[in-house]
Amino acid sequence: MNMLGPQKAKIDGGFGEGADLLKEMNKIPLFMTELPEEENDTLAALQSLIYDGPPEEVAENFKNQGNECFKVGKSQYKDAINFYTKALQTDCKDNKIIEACLTNRAAVNLELENYRKVLIDCSKALKLNPNNIKAYYRSVKALYALDRIEEAIDCCEHGLAIQSNNIALQNEKEKCLKKKEVLDKKRKEKEERERKERESEEELKRAIKARNIRMEYSSSKIQTSLKSVRLDKETNNLIWPVFFLYPEYKESDFIESFNEETTFLDHLKVMFEQYAPWDNEKKYTPPQLLVYFEYSLPKPVVGGGDAVPTTKLFKVGKNCTLKEVLSHSKYVIKDGIPNFIILSETSKFKEEYLTKFK
Repeated sequence: MNMLGPQKAKIDGGFGEGADLLKEMNKIPLFMTELPEEENDTLAALQSLIYDGPPEEVAENFKNQGNECFKVGKSQYKDAINFYTKALQTDCKDNKIIEACLTNRAAVNLELENYRKVLIDCSKALKLNPNNIKAYYRSVKALYALDRIEEAIDCCEHGLAIQSNNIALQNEKEKCLKKKEVLDKKRKEKEERERKERESEEELKRAIKARNIRMEYSSSKIQTSLKSVRLDKETNNLIWPVFFLYPEYKESDFIESFNEETTFLDHLKVMFEQYAPWDNEKKYTPPQLLVYFEYSLPKPVVGGGDAVPTTKLFKVGKNCTLKEVLSHSKYVIKDGIPNFIILSETSKFKEEYLTKFK
């Protein structure tokens, strides 16, 4: 009579394989990795047996459990890392065990794309054993993923200096060299693009200065103020975005490309060829339109103190070009976009509005 038969069948049926095996083992006190919430002195005593024996033996056991979890697959990667970490937290003096746990934990983190953790563990492993090919290989994989190609190539060369016929490292080096070519090309294209942008910006600044155009901007607009205007290389004309404001109806128009050599009337004729949808009284027609811009001048304060700016309106001739107005001594472009006030000559609102600026 086989006394072990039924017992063996029971164990096999309860454990199964892979992830099920680990779940079932975790129900047995000796193999539990976590204690239940309720206190159980017997259970705690049994689990403490895991740490019985020399540190090297304990670390080896944790390493083996980590290896088993890693073999199961992604669902057990977290457990594998925990086991390797527990092994490294022992007082194990066997560098081979420590080295293996570091490179194995790096392998798991490589699968999880925790590339910086891979590099940390591989670096520690290489300090213990500068000839650890696995540590070089996994470092290369992580560095490649992080686009740190120069360092990846350096790791390949160090590894191949130890084991010149290592096919895996040879393949990785070839991949790195190809990627380096791609990244170098992109870097050069970026540098060339930035060089052209700097040249264009300097050229634009010179064109604005040559026209005596003044610009002011808030600190948040410093980097974007010049991006609103462009220089036409063929005609050497500045092309501006411009706002037309209609205070009577609280409306506005945005002109994306206002060539500095065109007049205000040129644009007004196009814009008001048909009545504006908000112009119920049909009084905003090109012949009746007036153009103004605001400017500030200091108002002296009686008894001393700082000057207080006063806002005034300056009337612009409709046949003036944008260049003529922007170059006017009173005009200041704020935050990169010129803006102008448009009123109707036949509107009662005009007189009321102008009175505010007298």
